[in-house]
Amino acid sequence: MITLRPNQSEAIDQAVRYLRTPGAKPALIVLPTAWGKSILTAFVAKQLGEKLLVLQPSKELLEQNYQKYLDLAGDDPMLSVGVYSASYGSKTIGQVTYATIGSIKSLGEEFRRQGFTRLLIDEAHLYPRESDSMLGRFLKDSKITSILGITATPIKLQNYRSLTGDTYSKLVMLTSRTRTAPLFRDIIHVAQVDEMVRLGYWSTLVYEAQDFDHSLLRYNSSRSEFTDASILAAHVAAGGVRSVTDALAAHPERKHVLIFVHSVAEARELAESTPNAGVIYGDQDKQERAETIARFRAGELRVIYNVRVLSTGFDYTGIDCIILGISTASIALYYQIVGRGTRIHPDKKDCLIVDLGGNFERFGRVEDLRWEIGRQWRLFGSGGRLLSGIPMHEIGLYTRDDVARVEQEAAAIEQDPTLRPMPWGKHAGTPIRELPLHYRRWLLANLDFSAPRNRPLLASINASLASELAATN
Repeated sequence: MITLRPNQSEAIDQAVRYLRTPGAKPALIVLPTAWGKSILTAFVAKQLGEKLLVLQPSKELLEQNYQKYLDLAGDDPMLSVGVYSASYGSKTIGQVTYATIGSIKSLGEEFRRQGFTRLLIDEAHLYPRESDSMLGRFLKDSKITSILGITATPIKLQNYRSLTGDTYSKLVMLTSRTRTAPLFRDIIHVAQVDEMVRLGYWSTLVYEAQDFDHSLLRYNSSRSEFTDASILAAHVAAGGVRSVTDALAAHPERKHVLIFVHSVAEARELAESTPNAGVIYGDQDKQERAETIARFRAGELRVIYNVRVLSTGFDYTGIDCIILGISTASIALYYQIVGRGTRIHPDKKDCLIVDLGGNFERFGRVEDLRWEIGRQWRLFGSGGRLLSGIPMHEIGLYTRDDVARVEQEAAAIEQDPTLRPMPWGKHAGTPIRELPLHYRRWLLANLDFSAPRNRPLLASINASLASELAATN
């Protein structure tokens, strides 16, 4: 029998209420790493007592969620349960159906015929929002509109082009409108990370950051991540392979060590010189990978060198040390990596996070991450630094105080549109009402106001001209 933690009941109740609300718009529930998302899916399916489709991005997460449901309600005679996933080896539809999108992408009409109107999506941030995606086509065919997503990171990488033609990237909320309308329209519940820490449901994290030269890192063409070449150059300058082996040797007391490195070649080189070590990487044979993980869980392997996998979905609670031999510009990836050490275990006092790639200085402690709603949802980190909604290369430049000032200015502009600052040109930053009259008229005659980004400017110019006209009468 599964016993709920005090902080889990509210989110489950919110989810059930939402799925029972006719006409509710697609929404999100935000739950930190180690909160127990598989427990939520199981209890929601049980308490809802109606047809429900539960969607997972991988076979591994499907197995985890399905097993939790069996633990809770597998013998319930009122609800049949099915699994529809080719990778799992099952294609059955029950009143509660666990599925992977690749296996049901063409079965929207069948689920509609069988009366499915509710959908729960695990790891919702991993699904493309476009209507021509596998999920988009399934939703169109199934007509399902009661959609609840679950995620620890309700953000998505979005590329932009500045007025000067430069390309850059932002992490935007899944509820934010970008080029298209978002799938998810609201966030109905947020469980904050500090809640997990305060209640003792997260392992204590101990950070150890090594000196690192950030100046060697270079962004890729979309400014979404550092280039592989610059990550390698900075890693070599920081000591390369030796820095990893030194970090490992400095902590012989750690029993289950997960080490992230930048290449398969480096992982293999390190594993060959490390007793009781294995390697995990993306293109590895699945059986070999599964066996390596099993040996790690069993304690036969003390160390796993990891190349671009196991950042999500690997929930072995015994991990007591994580070494980051890589650098990343992504707060989502950093959070996922460190999150592998947050689960509690009776034989684990804490988890040591050894950062060799400058990530701690860039993002701070994951315990300090906090989702906050003002005029929109935002993510803040250590020291109140803003981590979402700004260009990736500007992370660390703005804080909660800057956001508060911007929101005050936006509220003032809503009350008086003529206060809007000119966004570009020789008068950039000047309130619209203070622009020369001839320049405002020139803008009206020459600017393309059909472009959505220029419409607020049009409203402000018209408001300023109307105000001046009224003042002269």
